[in-house]
Amino acid sequence: MSQGLAPQSASLPVAAPGRPPRADGQAGLVRPVAPPGANPPGPEAIDGIDILSIHGTGQFASPAGEETAPSRPDAEAEEFWAPLLDRTIANYQILSEVGRGSMGRVYRARHLGLGRVSAVKIMSPRMMARHSSHRGQFWAEARAAANLVHPHVVMIHNLGTERGYHFIEMEYVDGAVSLRDCLIRNGPFRPAKAARLVRQVALALEAAHRSGLIHRDVKPANVLLTPDGHAKLADFGLAQSLVGLTADRLAGTPTFMAPELFGGRTASRQSDIYAAGVMIYYLVSGLLPFASGNIRSLIRLHQAQPVPDLRPVVPGMPEPLIAVIERCLAKSPADRYASAQELAEELRRVVQHLRDTEELIRESVRGLDCFLQGSRESFRIILPQSQGERLQEVLVEVNDGSRGERFLTVFSVCGPAEPRHYGAALAMNARLTYGSLSIRHVLGSPMLVMSRTFPRDQVRASELRDAILEIGRKSDQIEQQITRLDAY
Repeated sequence: MSQGLAPQSASLPVAAPGRPPRADGQAGLVRPVAPPGANPPGPEAIDGIDILSIHGTGQFASPAGEETAPSRPDAEAEEFWAPLLDRTIANYQILSEVGRGSMGRVYRARHLGLGRVSAVKIMSPRMMARHSSHRGQFWAEARAAANLVHPHVVMIHNLGTERGYHFIEMEYVDGAVSLRDCLIRNGPFRPAKAARLVRQVALALEAAHRSGLIHRDVKPANVLLTPDGHAKLADFGLAQSLVGLTADRLAGTPTFMAPELFGGRTASRQSDIYAAGVMIYYLVSGLLPFASGNIRSLIRLHQAQPVPDLRPVVPGMPEPLIAVIERCLAKSPADRYASAQELAEELRRVVQHLRDTEELIRESVRGLDCFLQGSRESFRIILPQSQGERLQEVLVEVNDGSRGERFLTVFSVCGPAEPRHYGAALAMNARLTYGSLSIRHVLGSPMLVMSRTFPRDQVRASELRDAILEIGRKSDQIEQQITRLDAY
């Protein structure tokens, strides 16, 4: 087993087994910060395959309240970059630098015509010269990515060239920080939060895949966390555009690359899904499932090493999320999720499994005119009926099934279960299109109740909200018919 946290590139620190290195050289949790002044490695030929490790900055907004410190200049002529600050390129006034990488630098800029603040990525002249034959494909795929509009994607607004500067204008997400930087600052994510954020990334990937785009560099550094807690996937189409989709040349970050890519297969939906699985593993543990200081060893780990067990590393790691990671990281693409949408649906179920019941119920009644009381596994909701002239109590309880599964039952009392009401209750039950009438002991007395039961780990807040409203309304109507009272 080779396990460690490292900069998300081909140049990884070597750790003693079971003791991942730290950035300060001591054993323990690593903070994945590249050494000051370190340059990205250049292409390396591995068994006839040209590997290009592309390091996008992944940060198109500075963190709230602070500036992102630029790294030391590399060997590239600094005079290319120096004239940019406080100058104008095309319709953009360059305001400040917010990130850099081997593909170029990202600046906060203002569009002079529209007045909006944007993130302008200016491509490295060295990178463009190295891949000049792919420049046309790069622009074509950047235009295709610009047509991708999704709430969890950093949008591309424009692209162009002026005075030798090739640039892309992107959405500027004020106050956002990459998931990688968030992990460095705050440590690993709680499993529920990691599952929720990667689900949003999977939804973004599904939208891209449906548009014919493969990301090829899915990793935490390329995902922004917005101030309101949502994930936005960045750098769509950029890495693949620079190197093409041929099987003799690879692009991406090797620690996040699927094993079949090293064997010469082209990128696919399943290789993006593999990277999403690595991301989940990384976010919940602060560790990479496969890491090595040698690229050949890293490739062998991806291709042959089983996924390291997270249970000793993350106490209480949820089994459903472990199953998701293992399926994403299956060695064969056919054994992974068939689509990013399928992955997103599975992560939705995991999030619901991990979600606190009270949180679920509070979300389901948010914005309703009601009174909510209770905690843990039993709740009562008082809803006004008949334009406020009547009230109806709806109860929500958690129950365990015979095989350990958990259920949420929504019910409301319609009246006492007395023989004189049975005929009317049976007739009404036959006409009900939502829920059903049954006899249930409530506070020790048999009552006619209207109820509906859901699997706790699969029900959506919207479904629960509909059930609460409909059962409250119908139960009040039935109570009026059989008792003429407003007692329940």
